[in-house]
Amino acid sequence: MRPTLEDGDRLLINKFHFMFNQPHRGEVVTFKDPSKEGRYLVKRVVGTPGDKIAIKQGILYRNDKVVKEPYIDTEIEDGDYGPVVVKEHCIFVMGDNRHRFASRDSRYDSVGQVSDSLLEGRVEWIVWRPSLEDYF
Repeated sequence: MRPTLEDGDRLLINKFHFMFNQPHRGEVVTFKDPSKEGRYLVKRVVGTPGDKIAIKQGILYRNDKVVKEPYIDTEIEDGDYGPVVVKEHCIFVMGDNRHRFASRDSRYDSVGQVSDSLLEGRVEWIVWRPSLEDYF
């Protein structure tokens, strides 16, 4: 995610944001993992209700237009997908790591389209990164 999230990062999450706002494309959000109680996932919103999402030859399309994604460094390696239309009260999320099988996201049944009721908050900041300890 931009800036790229790494394992162990500590994040500041705005848990009030979605009480007053709808998720927007490009936002990084955290939500309850629908397939594992007590676990949370962090992904980027790529589709909102009514959007048509498809992946063709490693490129993400939204409403039949190529989505510019400056925050990723590779094509999507998991093959073609869709098209699917994002349901009401749901979002379509993807991780920024698009290497083969690297991200459990809305393309897979274990996550699917994320219901508004599962949203926990919007990621605001990386508060602490363990890998930076070497610099202090």
